[in-house]
Amino acid sequence: MANFVAQLRALGLWRLGALAGTALMVLGLIVWFAIRASQPVMGLLYADLAQRDAGQVIAALDRLRIPYRVEGNGSRIMVADDQVGRVRLSLAREGLPAGGNVGYEIFDRNESLTTTPFQQDMNRVRAMEGELARSIASLSGVRAARVHLVMPRREAFSRERGDAQASVMLTMQGAHRLDREAIQAVLHLVSTAVPGLRPQNISIVDSRGALLARGGQALAGPSAAASQDEVRRTQELRLARAVEEMLERSLGPGRVRAEASVDMDFDRVQVTEERFDPDNQVARSQQSVQETSRGSEGAPTSVQNNLPGNENTGAGNQESRQEETTNFEIGRTTRSTTRDQPSVRRISIGVLVDGVWEPQANGPPQYRDRSAEELARIATLVRTSVGFDERRGDKVEVVAMRFAEPPLPTESNERSFFDIAFTSSTVARIVESALFALVALIAILLLGRPAVKRLVTLAKPAQANGQIGSAAANTMTGGALAAGGAALAGPQGGAGLPMVQGGAASAEPESMISLAMVQGQMRASSINRLQELVDSNPEQSLNVIRRWIAPSEEVV
Repeated sequence: MANFVAQLRALGLWRLGALAGTALMVLGLIVWFAIRASQPVMGLLYADLAQRDAGQVIAALDRLRIPYRVEGNGSRIMVADDQVGRVRLSLAREGLPAGGNVGYEIFDRNESLTTTPFQQDMNRVRAMEGELARSIASLSGVRAARVHLVMPRREAFSRERGDAQASVMLTMQGAHRLDREAIQAVLHLVSTAVPGLRPQNISIVDSRGALLARGGQALAGPSAAASQDEVRRTQELRLARAVEEMLERSLGPGRVRAEASVDMDFDRVQVTEERFDPDNQVARSQQSVQETSRGSEGAPTSVQNNLPGNENTGAGNQESRQEETTNFEIGRTTRSTTRDQPSVRRISIGVLVDGVWEPQANGPPQYRDRSAEELARIATLVRTSVGFDERRGDKVEVVAMRFAEPPLPTESNERSFFDIAFTSSTVARIVESALFALVALIAILLLGRPAVKRLVTLAKPAQANGQIGSAAANTMTGGALAAGGAALAGPQGGAGLPMVQGGAASAEPESMISLAMVQGQMRASSINRLQELVDSNPEQSLNVIRRWIAPSEEVV
């Protein structure tokens, strides 16, 4: 124990402090790693939850005594990765999450005897609204939906009953917009789910305040508007949306804006047209008439002509007539056209696109203007999509300008092999293991290496002491061997400095030296060898001398 305390004192205060700090750090990291290893790997249970749904899910987890962690201001709930599937099934059995709406599970509650018919009707309406909102929210591009139903109530002794009405509020994901087919699908979904509700009584509005459908018609065609201005504005919106949706596929959401101006003709025109084709003649009928007539002219009356025996002779004539009539049918086309729908006279479209944001390795993305070739390709694409007609005087302008804010990074739905293999939990485990290995290596270098070096240093003096004593004993003769050998070997015998090669094996006769303080004689070569050992190992020799002087004291 005294030797250990002496070794600690020999290290000094600075080394002792460093060793103590390292030991505490290693101990703390070991405890932290042990705690982390005992905790399960957390997996995502639900994300993007409404506050009401998140509260209901957390209450259910507390009731089931399932550990969880809340992230993202309450919008993300994490549970143990190996329990995600089981917990989702358990919550689904309870109808959670409800998507912020109450469905038909409202009737699973036990109603009291004091429930009024009004409350029952309201619960029925709430259930239909919630179920419709869930169905609409499941459409692609729709983040959330709210449905408001107005169910008519027939008053007592009344023969008339009002029509059911509905309003739908849509919250879209990012810059996504519903096309005409999707809006019509929402209209028919709502109308067929509510008894007595006609599509003409449904209105759809998005979160931007744009009226998507009114009176059961999607605002994508002229039939949806009542006035000429609304028809024109509807046509302009349809063209602008078509251009934006097409270009956003390539340029990115929110990176393009389009405005259209349409000049329309609302005159109601009725045209009746009759055309004849003289080259297209067909003989329809043919009539031929042929007449022949003969006649004689009597002789003039006289006495001679009246005498008996005289014949009455006169002059005769003959007539002939032939007539042929052919009726031809000429091709005739009669066309009556009535135009009561507005027609487009001219289209003018202005398209504003953002430049190119090039990502940088270190720092925010840098803005770059689009080239004239890119703008020309965009203009060609716009002309084709809107039905550009140069004879009408249509005009398309595409301008590239920097938008106020750079585009937000979009998350890709495609996951690579590295994304699947190296998840966040896996990377965290790898980092923890690497950190633990690094701390262990530092501990070995700071604690183990000095300890081993110290042990080696302490072992060398004992070995040198024994070797010095053995060399002295082998070189002495007579009384000097008995007295000096024991003295040189010291109290602990030999185990120290290395022997000088050839010292004890030399058989050549050498001259002897008389020493005043030593009885007997010694070889001069032995003295020289001892001197060489002392010169080569001064500290070990000093320890041997100290042991001679004070054998009872421990030499460090």
